[in-house]
Amino acid sequence: MQKSRFDYVKYDDVAVANQEMFKGIMADLETSVNSFTSPPTQRAKALVLTKLEEAYMWLGKLIRDDQIARNGSAERKEERKDG
Repeated sequence: MQKSRFDYVKYDDVAVANQEMFKGIMADLETSVNSFTSPPTQRAKALVLTKLEEAYMWLGKLIRDDQIARNGSAERKEERKDG
């Protein structure tokens, strides 16, 4: 089967560690953003949280691509599984 840039891959230990590190950073940022409570900030807050989600998604792509670059390939997964 031909490999595709859209294939899901199984993360190696380095990729897992990077993903966990960035997940913690993003969670801390989310907590800080959620501390703003006055009504005029609600739209700005929603936009910031959306951009954090987007950044986390792109970090996943970066981690995936880095793993492939480090190893020359990566074990393909049939589908993404949460949990």
